[in-house]
Amino acid sequence: MLISIAEVLINRPSKHLNRTFSYRIPDALLGKADVGYRCVVPFARRTEEGIILSVRREEEEKISYRLLPIRSLVDPFPWFTEEMLALARKLSSYYMCMLIEALRLFFIDKKGILTEAEYTIDWARVPMEAELRGLIDPSVDSLSEKDAKTLLGSDLVKCVKAAWLVRKERLSAVHKEPLEKWLAPNEVPDEAQKRRSPKQALLWQVLTEKGPMSFREAAEKGFSSSVVKAFCLSGYGKVFYKRKKTFSLIDEQEKRKDRALTEEQQQALSVISKAVDQEAFKGILLKGVTGSGKTEVYLRAAERALERGGSALILVPEIALTSQMTSYFASLLGDKVVFIHSGLSKGERYNNRQRIANGESTIIIGSRSAIFMPFRHLKLIVVDEEYDSSYKQGETPRYNGRDAAKMMGEIYHCPIVLGAATPSIATYHAAKTGKIELVEMKHRVFQTKLPAIHIYDLKGDPTGEALSHPMVEMLRATIARKEKSILLLNRRGFSTTLMCADCGYVFKCPNCDVSLVYHKDTAQLKCHYCETVHPLPHECPKCHSRKILYLGRGTQHVEEDLHEALPEARIQRFDVDSTQKKNSARTILEKFRRGDIDILFGTQMVAKGHDIPGVQTVGILSADGPLNMPSYLASEQTFNLITQCAGRAGRGREQGEVLLQTYNPDHYVIQAAARQDYEGFYRQEIEYRRLLNYPPFSRMMKITCFHKEEKTAAEKANRIYHWFLQVNPQLAVPTTFTPPFDEPIKRVRNMYYISILIKGRTLSSLKSAMRQSPIFEENDIIIDVDPM
Repeated sequence: MLISIAEVLINRPSKHLNRTFSYRIPDALLGKADVGYRCVVPFARRTEEGIILSVRREEEEKISYRLLPIRSLVDPFPWFTEEMLALARKLSSYYMCMLIEALRLFFIDKKGILTEAEYTIDWARVPMEAELRGLIDPSVDSLSEKDAKTLLGSDLVKCVKAAWLVRKERLSAVHKEPLEKWLAPNEVPDEAQKRRSPKQALLWQVLTEKGPMSFREAAEKGFSSSVVKAFCLSGYGKVFYKRKKTFSLIDEQEKRKDRALTEEQQQALSVISKAVDQEAFKGILLKGVTGSGKTEVYLRAAERALERGGSALILVPEIALTSQMTSYFASLLGDKVVFIHSGLSKGERYNNRQRIANGESTIIIGSRSAIFMPFRHLKLIVVDEEYDSSYKQGETPRYNGRDAAKMMGEIYHCPIVLGAATPSIATYHAAKTGKIELVEMKHRVFQTKLPAIHIYDLKGDPTGEALSHPMVEMLRATIARKEKSILLLNRRGFSTTLMCADCGYVFKCPNCDVSLVYHKDTAQLKCHYCETVHPLPHECPKCHSRKILYLGRGTQHVEEDLHEALPEARIQRFDVDSTQKKNSARTILEKFRRGDIDILFGTQMVAKGHDIPGVQTVGILSADGPLNMPSYLASEQTFNLITQCAGRAGRGREQGEVLLQTYNPDHYVIQAAARQDYEGFYRQEIEYRRLLNYPPFSRMMKITCFHKEEKTAAEKANRIYHWFLQVNPQLAVPTTFTPPFDEPIKRVRNMYYISILIKGRTLSSLKSAMRQSPIFEENDIIIDVDPM
C-alpha cells in the first residue's frame, strides 16, 4: 500500500538535528500536509514543531523502520512559499549556518509553537476514599500543570502512576491577531431612552450619527470607560471586535500632492521601470546626492510594480525611518502600504504578514526583517541607504540585508535598486566595473546647493567642551531665524567613564571588558553590551575615596550643556534611551516636523534619511569617533555618517550650513567629507583597498571562538588556525589567515571571544573544506561571512 511520507526539519537549532526526519502523513491530513507547512510531531518523548521540506509516496511494505505520524498542522496555510524556502537555503549555504537557523528568520517568534501541559482527571478511577477527592471539586475535569503541582506537590507522580491523572500536552497559540474593541448602538424602546444619563444620551447621539467607533475613539471624544461600561450594561450599546490596524493613514494636511519630477528623476525612473517591465534580475545603483528626491523615484517605481500586478519591497536601515517612508507612500497608495519591523508586537507582525500573504498589502516597507515576508508576485526590491551597517545582523545567521535582498532578486526574477548618496565602496566599484547599472542624480530637487561645511579644529579650542563657542553661536543664530537644527554625538549616556580621582580605579562591567556608562536620568550605571544596570556608586570600592570623576560626554551630558547655553531653546534628545516606548521615535520626529522642537540632538539615529522641512543647520560634535574603529571600513563609515548627517541641512530652497568639530582636520576622510567629494574619497579609498587586498578585491570571513574560560577559547582558536594552515595548500585559490587575536571587546556576557580573519579572492573552496571538517561541528564557534 502506498503511503505519504513527509521529510520534517525539527525547529531546534542543534547541530545533531541538522537533517530531516521522516514522518507518516495520516489520512486526516492527506492533501493538507504539504511542503512549507509547519507541523506538530512527536520527537524524543516530546512534542516538537517541524517544517515539511518534502513529501513523497512510498510502498509501506518497503519501509524497514517504524514511522510515527504527524499529529497536526500549526497553521491552515503553508507558512513557507517555494521562494521563501529557496531563500533560506541560499542563506544557509552562503552564511554557513544550519538550515533551521535560516528558516527561523521567517518566523514571527523563533520559539515556534508553545506547548502547555495539563492533567485530565479520570474520576471513575479515583477511589471514593482518596485524598484527591477532598482537594479538588468533582466538577473539575482538568488541571494546568502549575495548578496540579501546587495542589498535589510530590503526590502528583503517584496520581499519574495510578492513572487517576493523565498528562497531556496541548498547543497554545503563538500568534494572535491584534483586535480592537468597538462600540455600536442597540435598538432600544423610547421609554428606555429617557432613562439615560446626559453623557449616555450624548454617546448615543454620536454613535447613531457617525456609526460605530472604537473604545479608543470614544475615550478621545471624552467618554470615560465607566460611561461606556454603564452604557453597554444598560443595553444601549453592544461591543464587538475588529482587526486592529497597525498604522494610521496620514492626516489630511499631510496628503501627498502630485510632484513634478526633475529631469534626473525622470531618467532614473525610466531605467528602473524598464527593469520592472522585463521581469528579470538586475542590479541598479541609484546614486543621488542628499535631497535629490530618491524617495519619490522609489514611490513611482513601486507604482509601476503595482501596475504590473505585482508587489514591491522597500528596505530602510532604521526602524524610525519606516513610519516616515510609510506615511509618504500611504499618502498616495493608502492601505496597500504596510510596514514590518522588530518594534511591532508579535500580533501586529502576524497581522501585517497575513495582509501581505493575502495580497491586501502590496507595498511593504521595513527594516531587514521585512525580507522574510510571504510576497506575492514581487516585482521590485529597493534597498535605501544600502551601505548602512544596520542591515548586518549581529547574531547567527549573520546575514547582510542588502545581500539577502540580492538573493531575493535572483529568486523572484526582479530588479533590485540600491539607493545611496554615499554608496559602499564595494557597491560603487561594482557599478564602475559594469557589474550593476549606475544611475546618478547629481542635483537637489530645488536646485539648492549642498550645505556649506565648516571644519572646527578642537585641538585649538580653549574650553575643551563638547559644545564649542562657534557651535553655540551657530545654533543661537538658527533659533533667532526660527529655523531648526540637528546635532550629532554618537555616544549615549551622561558620562562614558567613571574613575576614582585618588587611585585611578575605573568602574567596569563585571560581565564585559567595558566601562560602565552613567545615565543621569535614571541615576544608574549601565553596560551597553550586556544591558546590566548598577546603582550609582558613592565611593571607590578599591580605596573608598569619594572623589569620583565623570569623564567623557554622552548625549545626556551634552543635552544639559545645551539647556545651559541656550535656555530659550526647545531641545529634544533622540537616541535609544529616549525612544524606548512604542512609537516614541515617530512622535518625536512629528513634533520636530511641526516646529515644536528647535534642536534635535542625538546619536546616529538623527543622521538617517530624515527629510524635515526647515532644518538649516547641522552640528557634528565629534567627527573622529568612527575613524578609530579597528576595521577596514572605518574610513568609509566615517565619510558616510558625516555626509548623511550634513545632508539633513538645507533641503528646501535655502542652502544649509554644517559645522564639523574634529581633532583630525587634515585627515583625508574629513577633508573629502567637508568638500562633499565622494569621487575623490572613492579614488583614494579604493587604492588603499587594492594595496592591502581588502574587499572588493578579496572576500573576507571571520571565525570567532568563544567560551567562559579564556584558555579554552584560545585553544580552540589555535586548533582551527593550524587546521587552516594544513588545508591552505590544497585550496584552489590562495587564502591568507591571521593568527588568533582578541576581539576589541574581549569579554562580553562572561564569554571570551578570540577570532581568526580569513581573506581570499573567493571563499568557495575554503567553505567546502570547512563543511567537511568535524572541527566546525563543534559548538561555541561563530562564522561571519563578509564581516563589518
